[in-house]
Amino acid sequence: MAFTESDLASVEAAIIAKASGSTVKQVTLSNGMTEIKDTTLMADLMTLRGLIRMELGIAAGTVYNRTYAGNGGRATAI
Repeated sequence: MAFTESDLASVEAAIIAKASGSTVKQVTLSNGMTEIKDTTLMADLMTLRGLIRMELGIAAGTVYNRTYAGNGGRATAI
């Protein structure tokens, strides 16, 4: 399955809601609904978020300096 930026946003919203004490029983992805049991919800959401980030090529916690001048045209992690 190909994940989208929208899928990542949905999963991250569910993680925030769960961390805030809300009940989350499902997450809407681009291919339909994914049911997640509340007992393992946070672990499942974190795993799903990592999978989506990996597929989308987003490194967790990495911020890139987009000023290429002075760096030989290369981006550097800051």
